[in-house]
Amino acid sequence: MDSKFKDKQHFNDTLVFAIIGLAFLATIAGLIKTLWIGDLNLMKSLIYLGVLALLGGWFWWLRRLELKVSINQKRIKYKMAPYHAKSKRISWDEVTSCKVVKTPLVAQWHGSNVHFFREKWFSLSGRNGLSLLTRDGEAYFIGCKDVEGLAKFLAKLRS
Repeated sequence: MDSKFKDKQHFNDTLVFAIIGLAFLATIAGLIKTLWIGDLNLMKSLIYLGVLALLGGWFWWLRRLELKVSINQKRIKYKMAPYHAKSKRISWDEVTSCKVVKTPLVAQWHGSNVHFFREKWFSLSGRNGLSLLTRDGEAYFIGCKDVEGLAKFLAKLRS
């Protein structure tokens, strides 16, 4: 049996990146129109530059989002960068219940991937991953791309 399960996710929603790209192109077109075609309006140009900076920053931040999950016989370890400076750990001794959750790909468009307000939610793959409840009443959802591999690992771990 493998002694460890590992999963790594990045944010890669092509629709979101396409929308940001189209907004970026439209803003550049507006800036060019303001600077060279229309009457030179400094305030309008600064607004366009600010919007470009915001879109660029948003794109950069989304590209940096990363979730690393590592599970072994002793603990569950996860790190959602850039939110967590170092990895967070949950010992199996603290866990009262856990279940593997898998939702269809289209779930992101009809709301079944919604997370609950009292749940600490860490996922870049929708509502696919490990749902946990700890002894102190904390609920966690830790996302995972390889749900089948996770389920197999946990089944071997329990046996």
